[in-house]
Amino acid sequence: MKHVFHFEDKYYTFTYTDHKRVVVRAVLLNEKNEVAMLHVVSDDKFGHRDCLELPGGGKKKDEGFHQGVLREIAEETGFQAKIVKFLAKVDDFYNLIHRNNLNYYYLCMVDGYVGEHKEEYEKRVIQELLFLDIDEAIKRLKAVQDDGVGLLIKQRELPILELAKGYIYEHPINK
Repeated sequence: MKHVFHFEDKYYTFTYTDHKRVVVRAVLLNEKNEVAMLHVVSDDKFGHRDCLELPGGGKKKDEGFHQGVLREIAEETGFQAKIVKFLAKVDDFYNLIHRNNLNYYYLCMVDGYVGEHKEEYEKRVIQELLFLDIDEAIKRLKAVQDDGVGLLIKQRELPILELAKGYIYEHPINK
């Protein structure tokens, strides 16, 4: 694997890790090479969250990585997609809930609209889907709160957006 990032949770005190979660995530581009970002607002044990995230979620045990990322994209955005390339693996920790996340990021392109079918939790927390120029997405993600889960999301997703930006500029997908 060419790009592997490892991030410790420096916000919450580490006590122990008792489970791993395999997660598939996407840098989803539309025909203008704009990036899909989910505006997520919630209050939970991490506190208040009001930030942008890339689409994605837990991979089911009975599905492959490609199948999982395409399912998550459709659930959360309503778009069918095609995978362009694997981008990176991010190994990160959520100390507050004792979890190690193994995130697999894919660069994907919109390939039609199928209608969103969010799970109940996603319906509550995802406020809107935005398609942003990648520089604007990076700028907005940098402005996310520097505490709680917002900080953890920012440290996980900023390097992925920077990596995707480099790839898009070197290999224009929709030009």
